[in-house]
Amino acid sequence: MNFSKSVLLTSAFGLAVALVVPAQAEDKNRSQQDQSNQKSARKQSQHSQDKQHSKRGKRSQQQSSSDREQSRYRLDMDGWVHVGVDYDRDGVYDAVETIFLYDLENAQNQSRQRSQANRGSAQMQRGERGQRGQRDRQVQLTGKIKNLQEKNMTSSDQTQMVAKLKTDEGKTLRVCLGAKEKVSQLDLGKGDEINVRGIRARINDDSAVMAQFVSFNGETIQNELPQRQGLRKFQGTIENTRKTSFRGRDGKFLVADLALKGKDETRRVNLGPASEFEDVDLSEGTSVKLLAREGRINDQDALIAQLIRVDGQSIDVREPTSRTIRGAMKSRDSRSSRYSRDARQTRQETANSERYEQSNR
Repeated sequence: MNFSKSVLLTSAFGLAVALVVPAQAEDKNRSQQDQSNQKSARKQSQHSQDKQHSKRGKRSQQQSSSDREQSRYRLDMDGWVHVGVDYDRDGVYDAVETIFLYDLENAQNQSRQRSQANRGSAQMQRGERGQRGQRDRQVQLTGKIKNLQEKNMTSSDQTQMVAKLKTDEGKTLRVCLGAKEKVSQLDLGKGDEINVRGIRARINDDSAVMAQFVSFNGETIQNELPQRQGLRKFQGTIENTRKTSFRGRDGKFLVADLALKGKDETRRVNLGPASEFEDVDLSEGTSVKLLAREGRINDQDALIAQLIRVDGQSIDVREPTSRTIRGAMKSRDSRSSRYSRDARQTRQETANSERYEQSNR
């Protein structure tokens, strides 16, 4: 078979072209794929960089916010304070502590919360004690009158009728029946049997009963029971003193005019049995402190002293103890022993009296 040269060349060229063209197409596809991969890689790299940049930005913002909070905290709470501490409550600082302001504010808040909780509990306990005490003091009895006497008491400006009563149980009790004017309505006499309801009390240092209701022959009178009077603190200087007697009371009593400190006021004060002050300087200008209740002297408002503090001495003149009216002739040794009480015991007596006052408001 004979082929022309041109045909062979053409065939050869066509074959060459056929062989070359697919190779070029494959190279082009690979190139395009490489370019696509590179673009994808660049996008991923850019995305990763953007993400890292975003995270760094958030961390930076958080750090900045934290720094601002810490800075504000330091500005608000930075600083130390000195706090005086009175461990034994004697009015004198025992130490000065340096503490962080933030700790002080926390302690103050916790103390206020604890105080409020304790106050509520204390009020409930005082109420229960008051009710229980009132029940314990109540008395009801029936007895025959052995004798009747007129008595004047500092708690009242009216003459009171006091009876010695022999009860059905064979006991003899003193009973304050009430004001003379009111008791006279019953026309009582020796041997009359009466019924009494009232409370336990003391009359001139003796156990007694204060009658609220007194019944005889179908008639009943009612008395208003005296209220427990609260004690108050007073301080001032003595203007003058004098000794005087009171009807129905044993011995002499020392009465003073007291110019109250910080007030343009002078109060008359029954300081107590004069025998308690034999060795005490109460001359004009002497400074005294006292716990006293309101009362009357010769139908005029006055103070009735209970505890007196003068020249470093503490003098107890409260009536419900054997240190008063009935003991007008005590020995000097007994007085010296009482005067030697230290300041701590005096403060304790004052605190107890103040708590007694608050519990009866």
